[in-house]
Amino acid sequence: MLARLAQVPVLVVLIGVTGLAMLVPSLHAFVLREAPVGRAFLYSALICILLAAFLAIATSRPVRRNPIRGLFALLAAIYLVLPALMAMPLVEVLEMRFFDAWFEMIASFTTTGATLIDAPRRVPDAVHLWRAMAGWSGGLFVLVSATALLAPLGLGGFELIRPQPVSGLIQSDPGHSYGQRLKAHGLVILPWYVGLTAALWLVQVVLGVPGPSALIVAMSTLSTSGILPRETLGGIGFWAEAALFVFLILALSRAFLPNPAGRARRSFRPGPELPLAAAIVALVTLIVAARHWLGAFEVAEGESLPALGRAIWGTAFTGLSFLTTTGFVSQDWIAIRLWSGLTPPGLVLMGLAIVGGGVATTAGGVKLLRIYALSRMGVLELQRMIYPSMVAGGGESQRFLVTRGAHAAWLFAMVFALSVAVLVAVLMLLGMGFETGLIFTFAAITTTGPLVQVAGDLPLHWTLLSDPAKVVLALGMILGRLEILVLLALLMTQFARD
Repeated sequence: MLARLAQVPVLVVLIGVTGLAMLVPSLHAFVLREAPVGRAFLYSALICILLAAFLAIATSRPVRRNPIRGLFALLAAIYLVLPALMAMPLVEVLEMRFFDAWFEMIASFTTTGATLIDAPRRVPDAVHLWRAMAGWSGGLFVLVSATALLAPLGLGGFELIRPQPVSGLIQSDPGHSYGQRLKAHGLVILPWYVGLTAALWLVQVVLGVPGPSALIVAMSTLSTSGILPRETLGGIGFWAEAALFVFLILALSRAFLPNPAGRARRSFRPGPELPLAAAIVALVTLIVAARHWLGAFEVAEGESLPALGRAIWGTAFTGLSFLTTTGFVSQDWIAIRLWSGLTPPGLVLMGLAIVGGGVATTAGGVKLLRIYALSRMGVLELQRMIYPSMVAGGGESQRFLVTRGAHAAWLFAMVFALSVAVLVAVLMLLGMGFETGLIFTFAAITTTGPLVQVAGDLPLHWTLLSDPAKVVLALGMILGRLEILVLLALLMTQFARD
């Protein structure tokens, strides 16, 4: 039976898993006596399970001898087909158009967190749970596929870590297919991912957050999707936000992941990402808090140390949240406007989202390691202006990072900028203003959906988009999640082999 299942294509297996996952919000709805909602999820689950069973019978075949071929088609199909199946219960429950429900689930599965729901409080809890589960599973798929598929090929940021792609790890073992590699790596990562989510859920419940909301927030934190059951994070309290702050740090470095080979790590080496992230968050917190303190200097409360402390905490929490492309906004970040009378600088949050989190994490953006490599290369070039014969030190890994690794980071930065320019140009052709188009583009390509509400002078909403704009931004979410450089590399490999 297991040997037969190993021959089933990965996409078919994921369709079946999606159907089984729908049973969770269905059971939740039945427990809350929301029978119509429960039936919608139950019928959609049965459709997915039966579809997966029929496709498994029709498509099961021996493992191909060239697993690299078709990787682009597999990833594209997963990010296009699975959200379409996930959208079925939303069409019935929310009476949405299928196109809007498909966009909603693409935003969830890519961990973007954009939503077309106008009034989240009026939506059944099972829908929010399903959106959070879609984002949580999307984050898990990113972690597993990064270590199982992209790392051996030297893609997805791993080109800055290894001097040479080790695609031989795939080619040398032709008996292992995509599914077997994903399963092997998933069995290592899944227990940690589930355990950390459960731990954060328990901590949130102990700190007074309601159980269902705590579960959604926990899944959204670990997957950096930023999906919430209401409009904002709300006043959950300082200690609950502090717990989220600690778990958001996991999205800054791959060192927190278990060893994909299943062996225990000999030592904890966070790499340069954590110090760089700490410096960025500290600098942003200092500048923003000082700006608001100066703005409130002539106000009586401007001399209040507790108010200044809340401003510092709100800036630090919100800054780290957007650096990890989660998009949570602290209640203190919103309150400092009342204290100082100044509008919080949303453009700073956009810059943090562009920087992004760590390689092989659930965070999007350019990634901290690329920023570090470019900054090191800049320092080295400035030093060479004084000492032309200078040789970079720091060992083989550091020399590689500031030379070939920095060149790869520069290539990605240029492709990233070109992708942003193309997406903004297309949105402007569709009638959108430049500033609005830029905000939506960065929110999509950095997978930070809540960015549209805080980046501009006035909040923007995904519900106001036209259908062509939704298609463009959905493509941007997929490009941002998989990284355009990965897609280009896989396309070039596909064309070269054809």
